Amino acid sequence: MKRIHPLLPLLLALAPGMVLAAGSGTVYHDGQATALAHAYAYRTPDPFDKDKQITRIVFTDRAIDAAAVRDASNRDDAIDEQLHGATRVDLNLEADGSVQNVNTRIGDRIGTQSGSGWYTLTLKRNDDKRVEGSFHSNDESEKKSGRYYDLTFALDLPAAPDLGAPLPADGGAQGKAYLAHLAALRKGDIDALAATMTKARAGQLLAHRNDPDFKMMFEFIQGQALREPKYVKGNSKGDRATLEYRGKDGDGNEVKSTVSMLREGGAWKLEKESTSNSLD
Repeated sequence: MKRIHPLLPLLLALAPGMVLAAGSGTVYHDGQATALAHAYAYRTPDPFDKDKQITRIVFTDRAIDAAAVRDASNRDDAIDEQLHGATRVDLNLEADGSVQNVNTRIGDRIGTQSGSGWYTLTLKRNDDKRVEGSFHSNDESEKKSGRYYDLTFALDLPAAPDLGAPLPADGGAQGKAYLAHLAALRKGDIDALAATMTKARAGQLLAHRNDPDFKMMFEFIQGQALREPKYVKGNSKGDRATLEYRGKDGDGNEVKSTVSMLREGGAWKLEKESTSNSLD
């Protein structure tokens, strides 16, 4: 049996034209250093201009399921779900290579920094396929008092997710299942509602139905349910589907709802739903 020479990985990394996808760094917060051993980069709509795209590089102390994020219809939501409670730094780059902002979450502390002059960004590449470079704060004293960043990255960017075939104009069977979910929620029938949800989500609901504050929390959820839902678009691939609806929230505000459906036992079930007041 052939043995791999221990120097081979290093030689491959140094060989001309051989670039290993990687990203890591350290964030310092009031003298406490946290190593960020994992990173993932992707293109996402600019939160300030939906007609534009930015490159978001996420550094974190927790491993990222890259395949799950790659295939998600909403990569921001997929990253947020995976990294709930983790330390993370989001470096957001404009198409021209400038820094839009840096967002940080350390425990329950959330911060954002923008502007210029306080950092050095060195970009070797920043396009639709790959981003390479480094980013670090300029004031070394912020390592002990304040926040200091020291980040490097060489990451391939995933292509747009394959969401599958478009759904019919009414949302098809997936849309019908979602509307049945809303109807059961409005009615307040817990068992009927659970039957419209995935096993995992239904289990969470039913496990808490006897809690003292369940009634209050359920009424809150009912109040947030989408009203006057109007199907906008949707796609389905295999046992998964993503749909977009417009409607109103409990306060009568116009909102957009993104719905993920999963087929279990031959029936479409609600897996998750996210609502925003951005209608762009």
